[in-house]
Amino acid sequence: RSSRRGFTLIELLVVIAIIAVLIALLLPAVQSAREAARRAQCSNNLKQIGIAFHNYADVHHGLPPTAFGAPGANLQMMGGWGVQILGYIEQPALYAAYNTSFGFLMEPNQTAVKTVVATYLCPSTPRGMNPVNNAPRFTGSNGTPDPNLYAAAGDYFTARSYVDPFGIPPSQQVEHIGALDQKLYTPLAAISDGLSNTLLVYECAGKPDYYRKGGKLGFTFPQPNSKNASDRWFAHGAWAGYMNMRIVSFTGDQYEYDGPCVINCHNGWNGVYSFHPGGIDALSCDGSVRFLKESTAKSVIKSYVSRAGGEILDASQW
Repeated sequence: RSSRRGFTLIELLVVIAIIAVLIALLLPAVQSAREAARRAQCSNNLKQIGIAFHNYADVHHGLPPTAFGAPGANLQMMGGWGVQILGYIEQPALYAAYNTSFGFLMEPNQTAVKTVVATYLCPSTPRGMNPVNNAPRFTGSNGTPDPNLYAAAGDYFTARSYVDPFGIPPSQQVEHIGALDQKLYTPLAAISDGLSNTLLVYECAGKPDYYRKGGKLGFTFPQPNSKNASDRWFAHGAWAGYMNMRIVSFTGDQYEYDGPCVINCHNGWNGVYSFHPGGIDALSCDGSVRFLKESTAKSVIKSYVSRAGGEILDASQW
């Protein structure tokens, strides 16, 4: 009579161990493939934004100013470029819902600014499927936060300028001006360094949560010299807001200026940050997207931000 012999306990444990090893070897490859797909989507978002900027420039004879709508001394209370190009990223109804007589922080614009715009979100940012950040924002000169006012997040910024060193008196700083003006249209001819050599949009993802070197530490504090955790002013981090910052270098945290780090130091004030391993996606003024490595030299970033500095960039510098 034939007999059937099953697995011994040792054999079963060996098979389980082999399967566990194979899964451990396969998992990083799966994660890498997923991140590659997310980064490709992020790059495509920036390409769509670049096309929108150019279509806007064709109609208005220049790139949009970074502050938009209700006039006021504080530009950061006004709407930003994200509102102005809505009609060119297939969002004309959302643009029509935005009331330009009021700042983006105000009640009449809540319906518009609460709307999630997928084009303004990098899929690598760890906010899950709900990108509406409900941090309270300052709504008055007394700084009283209103917990009933919210806004949908955005991960992309334009560069006002590059300043290094930054931690010195403003009168001694040299500011290398970026592509967009704060109040005026910018003709493409004004970008004399070349459209392919000038930065237009870059990533500073994850706001209003504060990340430093990949670790989440709390909330961002976008107001200079304010480290109070209650200061959750959302002017920076909402796609409809004033998504425009200087780029500077850091030694560590967001108030520790003039060090070796520019890319992926943190996502706070003046930060350049993404959740892509090793660097960020950046949109040039010609509509092309390139990947800036964390190791990119400060001099190269300065030249890339500057629109009319006369610097020469070549492929060997990236």
